[in-house]
Amino acid sequence: MTPRKKVVVGLIQASASEDRNANLKKGLRMAGEAIERGARIVCLPELYRTPYFPQEKGEEAFALAETIPGESTRAFSALAREHGAAIIVPVFERDDAGYYNSAAVIDADGSLLQTYRKVHIPEDPLFYEKSYFQPGREFRVYRTQHGSFAVLICYDQWFPEAARIAALKGAEIIFYPTAIGWIKGMEEPAEGDWREAWETVHRAHAIASGVHVAAVNRVGREGDLIFWGSSFLCDSFGQVLARAGGQEEILVAELDLSKNQEVREGWGFLRNRRPDVYWPLVEPSQEAPSGKMEQTFLGLLGNTPLRRGYRMPAEWEKHDAVWLSWPHDIDTFPEIDEVEKAYVSIIKELHQGELVNLLVTDELMLGRVIGLLQSKGVDVKKVRFHLLDYADVWWRDYGPSFVVNEREKKLAMVVWSFNAWGEKYPGLLKDSRIPGLINDDLGLECFTPGVVLEGGSVEVNGRGTVLTTEQCLLNSNRNPGRSREEIELLLKEYLGASKVIWLQRGIAGDDTDGHIDDIARFVGPRKVLCACEEDPEDENYEILRENYEILSEETDQDGEKLEVVKLPMPGYVGRDGRLPASYANFYVGDQVVLVPVFGHANDGKALAIIGEAFPGRRAVGIDCRAMVAGLGAIHCISQQQPAP
Repeated sequence: MTPRKKVVVGLIQASASEDRNANLKKGLRMAGEAIERGARIVCLPELYRTPYFPQEKGEEAFALAETIPGESTRAFSALAREHGAAIIVPVFERDDAGYYNSAAVIDADGSLLQTYRKVHIPEDPLFYEKSYFQPGREFRVYRTQHGSFAVLICYDQWFPEAARIAALKGAEIIFYPTAIGWIKGMEEPAEGDWREAWETVHRAHAIASGVHVAAVNRVGREGDLIFWGSSFLCDSFGQVLARAGGQEEILVAELDLSKNQEVREGWGFLRNRRPDVYWPLVEPSQEAPSGKMEQTFLGLLGNTPLRRGYRMPAEWEKHDAVWLSWPHDIDTFPEIDEVEKAYVSIIKELHQGELVNLLVTDELMLGRVIGLLQSKGVDVKKVRFHLLDYADVWWRDYGPSFVVNEREKKLAMVVWSFNAWGEKYPGLLKDSRIPGLINDDLGLECFTPGVVLEGGSVEVNGRGTVLTTEQCLLNSNRNPGRSREEIELLLKEYLGASKVIWLQRGIAGDDTDGHIDDIARFVGPRKVLCACEEDPEDENYEILRENYEILSEETDQDGEKLEVVKLPMPGYVGRDGRLPASYANFYVGDQVVLVPVFGHANDGKALAIIGEAFPGRRAVGIDCRAMVAGLGAIHCISQQQPAP
């Protein structure tokens, strides 16, 4: 018979005083007692070292923050190492980028694992956490010597998605360090018993995801909050194994983790999931805005890229790298061999001037791609391969937008919400994970506006002006209920801009609802190439004429008139319907400009105009007739990573 997998867990239910050092000493003492009673994993309550200061808004609380590693982690690491126990230490964290409600996780050998930062941040009376904490970016599972577990902090507990993700990533236990209680004078709220709801939601997470749950709360009266304690542990079918009262207490219980698999196999809640129909979960909230626009739409205004000194550079500014994904879907590209040839040409031209980051799906694809590149003289040492599971190649739209802070020499990323161009392609929604996956390697600070936007829908001059279209960004399939003013404020705050120019519509055949990178592109701080159709009978003629007229009357962020140069179109491209073919979908590399060409008489004219706009670079035509069958071209498949 296979032995049962068991572990003893200790929860430290404690109050917190104004004396941070006393709170540290008490935490160490109580954790030590839990270990003496057999606990192999110990968890302290949320913000264990300080009173619950977010009851009020006031910057004096920022002095309470500590670093990770820091004083708390050094002390608890020594305890963990001495006794061979894993310890979860929730603290008010600070680093160079900001402040967080965090949990430091220490393995049984005393080593410090990656920090979890609370993802869901409330902003309610007596819980003004957005005034203090920046949100975390991901959920983590810690594979320690005594078991695999996730840590979710307090308000995270009300979001079933967080628990499910933790379980899918391999968590056997989910720890919820918490600071929750009654509000003075509201001990019997109209909606029902808060404490009962709190326990119920945890038990529901345990059942639905087949995991053990450990909820640890603080106790005591602080201001107008009465923390009710009641920490508890439950098994993977929601049965409470141990429960604390309302005073300081060390709760210790043995968990039989083998039960997780038995529940999962017996009830099939994970096995019978339908992720193919869960795509609405990745959409931003559809709730109507309330309150001031800044509060509703931007959240913590002090932490937008603009206010932190970041901006999105123009594409012609210096790059550190370019990002691409190798094509593999024959539904997207029926003539995939021709598309692969175009990719080889693109990489060959770019890799001499900038590092090429290339996503491939597996080792088999990696070996084949290396062979194709080497056969055409590409130095693969200048290509960095990333093995990731991705659906398609449209990097510009599902990847992040990179922003730079020149003063601090820092690079960061803006991670937009990706809903597959207004929910047109549910099978491609999984590519919304790509920013987080590549950032496991890059380790950049992330800004998350929480709204739907694709990179191909915006174009910047790097000086403060953004181009976009009403057809795309004001479309009800992107951010319904959001006004033009809200979207404009968002663009300024997250791209580091001061002016937005709105064109009207994109070209025929474009399934993105009018992306700007097919119709108008900055080629200098005040110079724009604008796609124009010469044939009055062509369906693009009037669309592009309107856009040209708008640009001809516009100025940049400083009030200076724009210089607008007409860029011809390649006419009608497509056998079974019109495709979104445009010379404007070029990519500006450090040494070359790669221009899509389509076997049309205007190919040469377009190359000459674009080449003249970039006299220090070679303009190279790339045959994109097979690629545009996937409804995009060179700019759509690429994303520049600027040098900070």
